[in-house]
Amino acid sequence: MLIRGMVAMLVFVLLAIALGARLWYLQIVEADKYKTGAFEQYTTEIPISPKRGVIYDRNMTALAVSATVETVFISPYEIAKQNENVDDDKKVDIEAQKIKIADFLSETLEVDRQEILTRMTKTNSKYQIIKKKVERDTCDKIRVFINENDIVGIHLEEDTKRYYPYGNLACHVIGFTNADNEGIYGVESYYENYLKGSSGKIVTAQNAKGKDMPFKYESYVEAENGTNVVLTIDWQVQSILEKNLEIALRDNKAQNRVFGIIVDVNTMEILAMSTKPDYDLNDPYTLDEISQGKLDAFEGTDEERRAYRSALLEGLWKNKIITEPYEPGSTFKLITSAMALEENVVSDTDTFYCSGSKNIGGYTINCHKRGGHGVENFEEGLQNSCNPVFMELAERVGKERFYSYFEAYGLTEKTGIDLAGEVGSIYHTDINQFNQTELAVYSFGQTFKITPLQQIRGVSAVANGGKLLKPHIVKELVDDDGNVIKTFDTTLVRRVNSEETSKTIMTYLMNGINIGSTKNAYVKGYNIGAKTGTSQKRDKEGNLYIGSCVAFAPADDPQIAILIGIDEPSNGEYYGGTIAAPVVSSVLTEVLPYLNIEPSITEDMISSMDVAVADYRTLSVESAKQLASNAGFSTKVIGRGDVVTEQLPRYGGKIPNGGIVILYTDNEAPSETVTVPDVKNYTPAAVNRYLINSGLNVKMEGAYRESLDGAIAVKQSPEAGTLVKPGTVVQVEFRHMDTTD
Repeated sequence: MLIRGMVAMLVFVLLAIALGARLWYLQIVEADKYKTGAFEQYTTEIPISPKRGVIYDRNMTALAVSATVETVFISPYEIAKQNENVDDDKKVDIEAQKIKIADFLSETLEVDRQEILTRMTKTNSKYQIIKKKVERDTCDKIRVFINENDIVGIHLEEDTKRYYPYGNLACHVIGFTNADNEGIYGVESYYENYLKGSSGKIVTAQNAKGKDMPFKYESYVEAENGTNVVLTIDWQVQSILEKNLEIALRDNKAQNRVFGIIVDVNTMEILAMSTKPDYDLNDPYTLDEISQGKLDAFEGTDEERRAYRSALLEGLWKNKIITEPYEPGSTFKLITSAMALEENVVSDTDTFYCSGSKNIGGYTINCHKRGGHGVENFEEGLQNSCNPVFMELAERVGKERFYSYFEAYGLTEKTGIDLAGEVGSIYHTDINQFNQTELAVYSFGQTFKITPLQQIRGVSAVANGGKLLKPHIVKELVDDDGNVIKTFDTTLVRRVNSEETSKTIMTYLMNGINIGSTKNAYVKGYNIGAKTGTSQKRDKEGNLYIGSCVAFAPADDPQIAILIGIDEPSNGEYYGGTIAAPVVSSVLTEVLPYLNIEPSITEDMISSMDVAVADYRTLSVESAKQLASNAGFSTKVIGRGDVVTEQLPRYGGKIPNGGIVILYTDNEAPSETVTVPDVKNYTPAAVNRYLINSGLNVKMEGAYRESLDGAIAVKQSPEAGTLVKPGTVVQVEFRHMDTTD
């Protein structure tokens, strides 16, 4: 009996010890675990999204902003538990309510109904997202539905959605964000850590029905908004560049897109950068018209079509200027020229002879002018873009020094621009395989590939006194009060040539704007230095080319550089001087005045400037004719009266010097119209005569100047056949079609 009692006592003691140990283990060792579990049971955590930083242009114009939207989510846990601790008369049919919720959200949010019902089966979850980035008006409809139907388990939380006010503008620079507000591509990706900010949260205590607990508990962690980014881009310059690239894409039917970049040569700040066709930042997953046409013509399985569509999208998203190396062609001759001058292997008095070709290492390498340029000096060789001259210059420099300069100008390394996706160049990495023939063709920019960004950086060093600079797209970071947090200054990589070399080459280019392939890069009133290039794409089937042009303004004190490229034109012309140089001219004609770069007024410019028309009404016909003649206008009188009662153009309007003013008498009204004639392919003299004889005025644009013959009209506005008032100004663009590079 005693033994049984002792055994029983021992058992109770052991049980007590085990129970105590278990309690100690649960309360001490795993206290945090069960505390967290209990906390999670009666608390709900609602995230607070930060506002992503604004992306501004250099003048603080907002290019990317965050608009308030909401995330709609459901709590299957609340929906399933809503009948607990509720009087019978207040209980609901949970299954019927699930269907009601699914039907409404499916229709309102355009979300699959079955997907919503499936999410409702996860009854241990309080957070199942139905849709993100829902606009406020749609969310208001959901709130009305919740209130009117006493719905439990639908919640809305504030979020932000990226919005791009200018759509396509600078899309390859800016990039876009995904559904989780994370930056992909462009500045949005590269500066993600600055732009994204940090999330906050609200933690509240609630019962199983999602109602507040009888005790007060709330924890609030404030979201921290992202930092604002200020680009080096000027949206006005960007707009001008993009407008002209769109025209170039259409006019030349470029099969592999067109590109353009404008930089400050003294800082390598990117003022504008664009590739066309492009995409809408607000709708980046939709193909442009050209790409959609390619997809429509594609024949294949559904899976193959989906893969092809993805490839087309990714192609649109790529920034051609940093992701697609190309052969720069004759634009590279600027760097070869700088090498020769730096090595003192050429002087102004040196002469060369071009027979139309040169034999190098057993290969005959042609000049673009098959008949040859004959005897020419170094300046003429550059202006004529003569291949034999540059092959001889490279030979004088020598392959080791040439290769060394090729590296020094940054053509074997990425530029380090602050954009994701930059690729490197393709070139002979082994100098032992860089022989006489390779040296010869490298001299005029062929058989190696560099990115357009590498090219404009290299030639900008030629223009700015020899400073190879690191290009950058972001100027500074600022807070919401405009305080500067961080500045991105100009970074000098190395010096590559002297100021004297730069001045010599810029002078040659400026003097050559009326010679050879750069004639179409002319800009009225400005000293422009330009070099064109045409390279055949030997790594692709077919007769495919890239025509390009690089230019500097003003050439006597370079401030900006521009590079335009037309990749695989299919409209009959492919020389850079014919298709890319006119784009340079059109862009700079608008950009230079906008940047307040002073023109150089010449006699030709003064004689061709537009002149304001005076008010000739109430004057005698003879007095009006005399005053108009003094202003440089001719006149045409309508009616038999002695007094001018009306006129065209109206008072204050501007027409070119030498234009025509129509004078009306006897209260004649300017009711008649004139049919605009077709002046395309005419010379400037013929265009002027034809339009003036038709009672119209003419404004000559593009490559036209009185001192240079050979230009023909290629475009006109209004178009031929349009009915207009007498005296209307017809804008005619001229181009030299005899240019090669």
